[in-house]
Amino acid sequence: IGIGAWFTRRASRSTSDFFVAGRSLGWAVAGTSIVATTFSADTPVFVAGMSRTEGISANWFWWSLAIGQVATAFLFARYWRRSEVLTDVEFVRFRYGPGVATAVLRVFKAFFDGVGVNCVVMASVTLAMAKIISVVMGLDDTVLFTIPGVVAVDETWIVLLVLGGIALLYSSLSGLYGVVYTDIIQFVLAMVGSISLAVIAYVDASRGAGLLSNLEAAPDYQSSLLQFFPRFDEFSLPLFTFLVYIVVYWWSVAPGRGYGIQRLLATRSERDAKLAFLWYAMCHYVLRPWPWIVVGVLSMIWFPGLEDAEQAFPLMIDRFLPVGLKGIMVAAMLAAFMSTLDTHLNWGASYLVNDVYQPYLRPGHDGRHYVRVSRIAMVFLTIAALLATTRIPSILEAYKFLGVFVSGIGTVMIARWFWWRVNAISEIVAVAATCLIAVLALLFLPDVVHDDGTRDNLFGVRVLVATLGVAACWIPVALFSSPAPNKHVADFHRAMRIGGPGWRRVAEITGEPGESGGLARAVVGWILCTTLIFSVLLGSGKLIFHEWIAGGILMGAAGVTACLLGLLVRRGRRTLDG
Repeated sequence: IGIGAWFTRRASRSTSDFFVAGRSLGWAVAGTSIVATTFSADTPVFVAGMSRTEGISANWFWWSLAIGQVATAFLFARYWRRSEVLTDVEFVRFRYGPGVATAVLRVFKAFFDGVGVNCVVMASVTLAMAKIISVVMGLDDTVLFTIPGVVAVDETWIVLLVLGGIALLYSSLSGLYGVVYTDIIQFVLAMVGSISLAVIAYVDASRGAGLLSNLEAAPDYQSSLLQFFPRFDEFSLPLFTFLVYIVVYWWSVAPGRGYGIQRLLATRSERDAKLAFLWYAMCHYVLRPWPWIVVGVLSMIWFPGLEDAEQAFPLMIDRFLPVGLKGIMVAAMLAAFMSTLDTHLNWGASYLVNDVYQPYLRPGHDGRHYVRVSRIAMVFLTIAALLATTRIPSILEAYKFLGVFVSGIGTVMIARWFWWRVNAISEIVAVAATCLIAVLALLFLPDVVHDDGTRDNLFGVRVLVATLGVAACWIPVALFSSPAPNKHVADFHRAMRIGGPGWRRVAEITGEPGESGGLARAVVGWILCTTLIFSVLLGSGKLIFHEWIAGGILMGAAGVTACLLGLLVRRGRRTLDG
């Protein structure tokens, strides 16, 4: 609240200050803020639960996104910052120019992402927070009063309403300034708590017969739970899902979207934008995963037969952390909850105000008017998120539900940067197709639960169907609806200077070639950095579970890759200096 009060005057000057912090953020602040946002109460809860029930290899559901997010840093970050838009939804007007199709697309995406997707994410975060505080604070589930048709309010809900109110207060006062600077404090707290819990549990599990022997003696233990990959000696549904993850699934996040792009747009320069996303990727995939995974896997020793696996993380907090550390951990989880909530409130309001209210409903007002409306929009989003919380049964299922939707539009979101033929109509077709195909896939390709409790996870099948089906719809539309480059395409090319074969025809017409050599160097950097991240991620995991040779080889590969990446960066600097 103090930070929120400190930045109130600065944030109230304009929507640029309120939503992108006056484009003043350095890379470390912006990148840490993204990490803090993705570290909410739900992430350790669902990662620990998923690792316990489906094994370490199930984490490829989110590990695979590293491929796309490193691509964001190397291929897209500088272009986003160069565009100078206020939101990623506003980009459609910058890319396609004014017109009815652009307006329809912009308004739809503002409501779909800003209200629909946003509320599902905030609801899943709130659901996770409820599971944590009800266990570690020993709250009574007796109903205090009922809001008809909405929710039965107990002690847990009272705590959630207080936390949500605090997050709403400071984020509405200070806009993105307050969000990012409170994020730094909240991230440090959250990491201290998570690492402390993992270390204490790991040491305790290693006593007596040793870590692996104690795990093998657990009633729920299966050897496959410690495998980092599905079996490759036979084709199976887990192997198919893994292949979809590393080949297709990451496409949807590669061009960037949402609050991640908001942070890139708030940086001081194109260099800061790139470094911010690289810092985020390193923290997200190297620093954070193993404390959660270790806690989830080791929970089998002390909590066999757990009916709700997503309660494993809070139960481990309650069992292992002493007074003091438990207080830090509870504070960390409260902070993690608020760090995600404040981001989504600010980000969602930016869509509603910058992409709907200001351009189409009430244009021409001063910046302070739009900031006031933004604060009202944040209150609306808070209420909508609380209502959505009562409708979500599982955190992981909520994310897989969204994953099928966003995977379908991944191809058009990438292509609109590197192919001049993509236009507003083709993107509208892609969005409409992904809604239809994703719903049909969810209806006709649901997960199959067998009598013995095992589940055939068809998420990868749904993602592949959505991705290929949507691409088959929008690509022909782009070919037939863009016979020749128009003025808006030429203007976009002049502003962005993107090279590559997809813009060659436009470059010939305008006489202005795109950047030379930058795309090839960026692709090499993307491959090297992705290799580095996965080498450290998997190598550290192997060492944690006593696979010393494999862990050593992977860490050695990480060292070699880091040297090659350093050489590439230095060569790129010399080229720029020349």
